[in-house]
Amino acid sequence: MALTRREFGGLAAGAMAALPAQVAGQTAKTAPGNPAPILDIAEYSYFWYGVEHALLARGTVCNGGQMYVEHWIPAEVRHPYPVVLIHGGYGQGSDWIGAPDGRRGWATLLLEEGYKVYVVDRPGQGRGPYYPFLHGLFDRQAQTFEKAAAMIGKSTQWPGSGNANDPAVVQLAASLGQPMPNSPLTQDLWRTRGAILLDKIGPSILMSHGDGAAFAWVTALDKPDLVKGIVAVEPPARAMEGEAPKVPIAVVDAGSTLHLPGNGTLVMMEKNNREALQPILNWMNATITKSAPAVVTPGIDPNRNTESTALKLADQGCFWIGVQRKTMPYGEIPMGQMYVQYMIPVEKKHPYPVVMVHGGGGQGTHMMGIGGRPGWVHYFVQEGYSVYWLDRPSYGRSPYHPDALGPSHLPNVPPMEGLITSTTVFNTAQWPGPGGMNDPWMDQFMACEYGNVSDEAFHSDLAWHGGAELLDKIGPSILFVHAFGGFFAWGVADRRPDLVKAIACMEINGNPFARQLRWGLTASPMTYDPPVTDLSQFKLVDKTEPPDSPRPIASTYKLQAEPAHKWKNLQHIPIGWMTSEFGGGGSPVANVEFLKQVGCQAEMIRLRDYGIIGNGNLMLLEKNNHEVFVVLRDWLHKKVS
Repeated sequence: MALTRREFGGLAAGAMAALPAQVAGQTAKTAPGNPAPILDIAEYSYFWYGVEHALLARGTVCNGGQMYVEHWIPAEVRHPYPVVLIHGGYGQGSDWIGAPDGRRGWATLLLEEGYKVYVVDRPGQGRGPYYPFLHGLFDRQAQTFEKAAAMIGKSTQWPGSGNANDPAVVQLAASLGQPMPNSPLTQDLWRTRGAILLDKIGPSILMSHGDGAAFAWVTALDKPDLVKGIVAVEPPARAMEGEAPKVPIAVVDAGSTLHLPGNGTLVMMEKNNREALQPILNWMNATITKSAPAVVTPGIDPNRNTESTALKLADQGCFWIGVQRKTMPYGEIPMGQMYVQYMIPVEKKHPYPVVMVHGGGGQGTHMMGIGGRPGWVHYFVQEGYSVYWLDRPSYGRSPYHPDALGPSHLPNVPPMEGLITSTTVFNTAQWPGPGGMNDPWMDQFMACEYGNVSDEAFHSDLAWHGGAELLDKIGPSILFVHAFGGFFAWGVADRRPDLVKAIACMEINGNPFARQLRWGLTASPMTYDPPVTDLSQFKLVDKTEPPDSPRPIASTYKLQAEPAHKWKNLQHIPIGWMTSEFGGGGSPVANVEFLKQVGCQAEMIRLRDYGIIGNGNLMLLEKNNHEVFVVLRDWLHKKVS
């Protein structure tokens, strides 16, 4: 079935006439003063499908064909088939999660309707890392604000002015990344990954946007028994070339004759996205589900992990912060943007939200558990905290392009061989997998790894700018930072000291004044008292680690000679430095002593003092991650009123 502009408009009009109470109820729920429906979620998690290895000269890495899928299963499943949402073009899965003005996206609206929802980041896009050493070099030009504005076209439903300076267009431009070329090789990758997904989740409806229709097309041709229908929103003709799948198909062209007129190609993001979804829901109900088997609730996989990933939310969504502009000969491009995903619990038990920042070359998935097990996002939300977790600039859903951020990611991820034997990474007593090169849990971790930051000062300046903007938006917060992400907390607290109520650190990388950390624990300047305007003003002395240090081998580190320069703006902020018995990438003793020397209220939280042993640097993903979480939770309850 092809829904043209006129036909889609007629169907929309019929839907509005036939279901006045239902539509009116939906509109009322989102009107001012009326909260949107509560999201009662039985299961929320993610998984990487199709993780494979490639052997390079420097060692073994993932081959870049892995596909990220985030899923939500409602407590009350009211439809027999899940909906798989497939982004198009230069987009990513975030296109479905939130609208650029903060409203709910189609992923959440479908969840409201009782659908199981799976959001895809196609290989090499969004949270799926783009590996230039395997996928090919980046496009010669990054995406520009001007190109993003051109995508709006003549839409009168866009939630903004639609020009290159429109805040909603800025949000759109910040999301646009580098796609893999649409070639036979890429289509084969889409086909196989789509098939792997459907083999796991069962018969489904595929909903695509733009050239995501090509993904749906080849998947349906490969798995006709598992694709119950395709909804292709604004597909280009080239995306549907060749043999057509013999399944029900709705080709949705929003156009200008929709019942609520004026939509453009980005209908799922526009002001009337809730109303525009209704005729599609009606088509799916009438064409696909009317003769389907009965729905079995609650719709949870009986073989799932027994730890709960259930959440009850007042709201969820996503946005970008820290978007700066860089002028290139071909236009202005976004630079420094950070992706923020958030969940607000129905019952808020704590006044301050938690902002979570990942470490290393990873992304926000570090906070979301691994392999279907719950992560600290779940635990904090279940405890009644609002949670905002980030993909730092150029990681995960925060797009990277060399024109914006230089060549830092071109060397890319470290090989697996060195991590397999590491007693602080995969070779720990608490790692959930069996270890070794064929460990599926290690594959789930390495699938998210992207680049290495060779210019930490530049990266810090970008992240601090965005972090300050985030706190200005959401208000006083608790910062939780892991490993390399530790620098985020210091600079953001220095810029917004009154908005940081506590800092929880988990094995922050680096020792004071070592390598790139020229300014103490940061690569960029902090506000010192007395002021430090030149590095020569630091007078340093050598210190020796005590015999009972969490690090297995005693070593030396540097601190300031007394009297020491103080961190002027962090004096009142409680800081907890959590460590396993191994100490991660930086010495806990050295870090905490530095923080105390610069006047901070810092203390070491050693897991062994709580009878918790066997953890490594990835303790927030390990078998006992909830037990570790409770230690930090209790510390926060003592330190933050």
